[in-house]
Amino acid sequence: MSLLSRFEQACAAFIERAFARSFPSDLAPAHVARKLVAVMEAHVRQDGARLVAPASYEVSVHPTDFERLGSERAYLEREWAELLRDLATRVGAVFSGGEPNVRMTPLEGVPLGAAQVAVVSRPFYRLRMVKGLPADGVYRLDAGVSVGRGEDANVALTDPSVSRRHATIAIVDGAPVVRDLGSRNGTFVNGERVTTRALRAGDVLTFGNTEMRIESG
Repeated sequence: MSLLSRFEQACAAFIERAFARSFPSDLAPAHVARKLVAVMEAHVRQDGARLVAPASYEVSVHPTDFERLGSERAYLEREWAELLRDLATRVGAVFSGGEPNVRMTPLEGVPLGAAQVAVVSRPFYRLRMVKGLPADGVYRLDAGVSVGRGEDANVALTDPSVSRRHATIAIVDGAPVVRDLGSRNGTFVNGERVTTRALRAGDVLTFGNTEMRIESG
Protein backbone atom coordinates (compact mmCIF):
# COMPACT_ATOMS: atom_id res chain seq x y z
CA MET A 1 0.00 0.00 0.00
CA SER A 2 1.36 3.44 -0.93
CA LEU A 3 1.90 6.13 1.68
CA LEU A 4 -0.88 8.25 0.21
CA SER A 5 -3.28 5.30 0.26
CA ARG A 6 -2.37 4.65 3.90
CA PHE A 7 -3.08 8.28 4.72
CA GLU A 8 -6.48 8.16 3.02
CA GLN A 9 -7.35 4.97 4.90
CA ALA A 10 -6.35 6.51 8.22
CA CYS A 11 -8.45 9.61 7.51
CA ALA A 12 -11.49 7.47 6.74
CA ALA A 13 -11.10 5.54 10.00
CA PHE A 14 -10.03 8.50 12.14
CA ILE A 15 -11.98 8.84 15.40
CA GLU A 16 -12.85 12.46 16.10
CA ARG A 17 -11.62 14.10 19.26
CA ALA A 18 -14.56 14.55 21.62
CA PHE A 19 -15.49 18.17 22.29
CA ALA A 20 -17.59 17.47 25.36
CA ARG A 21 -17.72 21.05 26.55
CA SER A 22 -20.62 23.32 25.63
CA PHE A 23 -19.86 26.50 23.72
CA PRO A 24 -21.73 29.83 23.47
CA SER A 25 -22.21 29.41 19.73
CA ASP A 26 -23.96 27.17 17.21
CA LEU A 27 -20.56 26.40 15.72
CA ALA A 28 -19.85 22.66 16.10
CA PRO A 29 -16.16 22.06 16.92
CA ALA A 30 -16.35 18.44 15.71
CA HIS A 31 -17.68 19.65 12.35
CA VAL A 32 -14.69 21.97 12.01
CA ALA A 33 -12.41 19.07 13.00
CA ARG A 34 -13.77 16.98 10.13
CA LYS A 35 -13.15 19.85 7.72
CA LEU A 36 -9.60 20.32 8.98
CA VAL A 37 -8.81 16.64 8.48
CA ALA A 38 -10.31 16.77 4.97
CA VAL A 39 -8.26 19.85 4.03
CA MET A 40 -5.09 18.29 5.46
CA GLU A 41 -5.75 15.11 3.46
CA ALA A 42 -6.37 17.11 0.27
CA HIS A 43 -3.03 18.91 0.58
CA VAL A 44 -0.75 16.11 1.79
CA ARG A 45 2.01 15.14 -0.63
CA GLN A 46 4.54 12.37 -0.86
CA ASP A 47 8.20 13.41 -0.64
CA GLY A 48 10.38 10.36 -1.15
CA ALA A 49 9.67 7.93 1.66
CA ARG A 50 7.57 10.28 3.76
CA LEU A 51 4.33 12.24 3.72
CA VAL A 52 4.42 16.03 4.12
CA ALA A 53 1.36 18.04 5.19
CA PRO A 54 0.83 21.80 5.50
CA ALA A 55 1.37 23.14 9.02
CA SER A 56 -0.84 26.25 9.05
CA TYR A 57 -4.63 26.38 8.72
CA GLU A 58 -7.21 29.16 8.95
CA VAL A 59 -10.77 28.56 10.15
CA SER A 60 -13.06 31.37 9.00
CA VAL A 61 -16.37 31.80 10.86
CA HIS A 62 -19.19 34.32 10.96
CA PRO A 63 -18.20 37.44 12.98
CA THR A 64 -21.00 36.71 15.48
CA ASP A 65 -19.63 33.21 16.15
CA PHE A 66 -16.17 34.70 16.44
CA GLU A 67 -17.29 37.15 19.11
CA ARG A 68 -19.46 34.66 21.02
CA LEU A 69 -16.62 32.17 21.42
CA GLY A 70 -14.41 34.77 23.07
CA SER A 71 -11.86 33.04 25.31
CA GLU A 72 -12.87 29.62 23.93
CA ARG A 73 -11.12 30.40 20.66
CA ALA A 74 -7.65 29.71 22.05
CA TYR A 75 -8.82 26.38 23.48
CA LEU A 76 -10.38 25.32 20.19
CA GLU A 77 -7.34 26.34 18.16
CA ARG A 78 -5.11 24.23 20.43
CA GLU A 79 -7.44 21.23 20.28
CA TRP A 80 -7.76 21.34 16.48
CA ALA A 81 -3.98 21.62 16.09
CA GLU A 82 -3.49 18.68 18.48
CA LEU A 83 -5.96 16.62 16.44
CA LEU A 84 -3.92 17.22 13.27
CA ARG A 85 -0.73 16.35 15.16
CA ASP A 86 -2.29 13.09 16.36
CA LEU A 87 -3.32 12.17 12.83
CA ALA A 88 0.13 12.92 11.43
CA THR A 89 1.72 10.74 14.12
CA ARG A 90 -0.67 7.92 13.27
CA VAL A 91 0.36 7.85 9.59
CA GLY A 92 4.00 8.90 10.02
CA ALA A 93 3.59 12.30 8.31
CA VAL A 94 5.59 15.46 9.01
CA PHE A 95 4.49 19.07 8.73
CA SER A 96 6.00 21.57 6.33
CA GLY A 97 6.73 24.82 8.17
CA GLY A 98 6.88 23.66 11.79
CA GLU A 99 4.33 22.36 14.25
CA PRO A 100 0.65 22.41 13.18
CA ASN A 101 -1.23 25.55 14.05
CA VAL A 102 -4.84 26.62 13.53
CA ARG A 103 -6.11 30.21 13.64
CA MET A 104 -9.75 31.23 13.79
CA THR A 105 -10.73 34.47 12.05
CA PRO A 106 -14.03 36.32 11.40
CA LEU A 107 -15.29 36.48 7.82
CA GLU A 108 -18.46 38.08 6.51
CA GLY A 109 -20.40 35.76 4.26
CA VAL A 110 -19.82 32.58 6.28
CA PRO A 111 -23.20 31.37 7.62
CA LEU A 112 -23.79 31.32 11.37
CA GLY A 113 -22.70 27.98 12.82
CA ALA A 114 -20.60 27.15 9.76
CA ALA A 115 -16.89 27.38 9.00
CA GLN A 116 -14.53 27.55 6.06
CA VAL A 117 -11.09 25.95 6.33
CA ALA A 118 -8.08 26.87 4.20
CA VAL A 119 -4.36 26.20 4.20
CA VAL A 120 -2.24 29.24 5.03
CA SER A 121 0.79 29.32 2.79
CA ARG A 122 4.13 29.87 4.48
CA PRO A 123 7.55 29.93 2.87
CA PHE A 124 9.52 26.71 3.10
CA TYR A 125 13.21 26.74 3.87
CA ARG A 126 16.18 24.74 2.68
CA LEU A 127 19.85 24.52 3.57
CA ARG A 128 22.28 24.67 0.64
CA MET A 129 25.97 23.76 0.72
CA VAL A 130 28.29 26.72 0.00
CA LYS A 131 31.64 25.32 1.07
CA GLY A 132 32.13 21.67 1.89
CA LEU A 133 30.90 18.21 0.93
CA PRO A 134 28.68 17.05 -0.60
CA ALA A 135 29.18 20.00 -2.94
CA ASP A 136 25.62 19.80 -4.33
CA GLY A 137 23.96 19.21 -0.97
CA VAL A 138 20.49 20.78 -0.56
CA TYR A 139 18.31 19.89 2.44
CA ARG A 140 14.68 20.84 3.05
CA LEU A 141 13.83 22.00 6.55
CA ASP A 142 10.20 20.83 6.64
CA ALA A 143 10.29 19.46 10.18
CA GLY A 144 13.77 20.43 11.29
CA VAL A 145 17.06 18.63 10.85
CA SER A 146 20.10 17.52 12.81
CA VAL A 147 23.59 18.45 11.56
CA GLY A 148 26.75 16.48 12.26
CA ARG A 149 29.16 13.71 11.27
CA GLY A 150 27.04 11.01 12.89
CA GLU A 151 25.32 8.45 10.67
CA ASP A 152 21.95 9.41 12.15
CA ALA A 153 22.30 13.11 11.21
CA ASN A 154 19.79 14.39 8.64
CA VAL A 155 22.54 16.64 7.28
CA ALA A 156 25.51 14.27 7.37
CA LEU A 157 28.82 16.10 6.84
CA THR A 158 32.23 14.53 6.23
CA ASP A 159 34.14 17.54 7.59
CA PRO A 160 36.38 16.25 10.46
CA SER A 161 36.05 19.62 12.22
CA VAL A 162 32.31 19.02 12.60
CA SER A 163 31.14 17.22 15.74
CA ARG A 164 29.12 14.02 15.47
CA ARG A 165 26.15 15.85 17.02
CA HIS A 166 26.92 19.41 16.03
CA ALA A 167 23.64 21.35 15.80
CA THR A 168 19.94 21.24 15.05
CA ILE A 169 17.76 23.50 12.91
CA ALA A 170 14.10 23.50 13.94
CA ILE A 171 11.13 25.38 12.52
CA VAL A 172 9.68 27.63 15.23
CA ASP A 173 6.63 29.79 14.43
CA GLY A 174 7.29 29.23 10.73
CA ALA A 175 10.96 30.27 10.76
CA PRO A 176 14.17 28.23 11.15
CA VAL A 177 16.11 28.40 14.42
CA VAL A 178 19.62 26.92 14.77
CA ARG A 179 20.84 25.52 18.10
CA ASP A 180 24.40 24.43 18.79
CA LEU A 181 24.66 21.11 20.65
CA GLY A 182 27.88 21.89 22.49
CA SER A 183 30.00 21.24 19.42
CA ARG A 184 33.78 21.34 19.66
CA ASN A 185 34.29 24.10 17.10
CA GLY A 186 31.02 25.95 17.51
CA THR A 187 28.21 27.09 15.23
CA PHE A 188 28.39 30.47 13.49
CA VAL A 189 25.77 32.62 11.75
CA ASN A 190 27.20 35.23 9.38
CA GLY A 191 30.55 34.91 11.17
CA GLU A 192 29.16 35.27 14.72
CA ARG A 193 29.34 32.32 17.10
CA VAL A 194 25.89 31.47 18.46
CA THR A 195 24.20 29.09 20.85
CA THR A 196 20.68 29.67 19.52
CA ARG A 197 19.69 32.01 16.72
CA ALA A 198 16.59 32.62 14.59
CA LEU A 199 17.51 32.53 10.90
CA ARG A 200 16.47 34.39 7.78
CA ALA A 201 16.90 33.61 4.09
CA GLY A 202 20.43 34.52 3.05
CA ASP A 203 22.07 33.76 6.42
CA VAL A 204 25.28 31.72 6.13
CA LEU A 205 25.86 29.05 8.76
CA THR A 206 29.31 27.70 9.53
CA PHE A 207 29.80 24.27 11.09
CA GLY A 208 33.53 23.63 11.51
CA ASN A 209 34.98 24.37 8.06
CA THR A 210 31.65 23.83 6.30
CA GLU A 211 29.48 26.74 5.15
CA MET A 212 25.79 26.45 4.29
CA ARG A 213 23.21 29.06 3.32
CA ILE A 214 19.54 29.36 4.32
CA GLU A 215 17.20 29.77 1.35
CA SER A 216 13.43 30.15 1.16
CA GLY A 217 10.95 29.36 -1.55
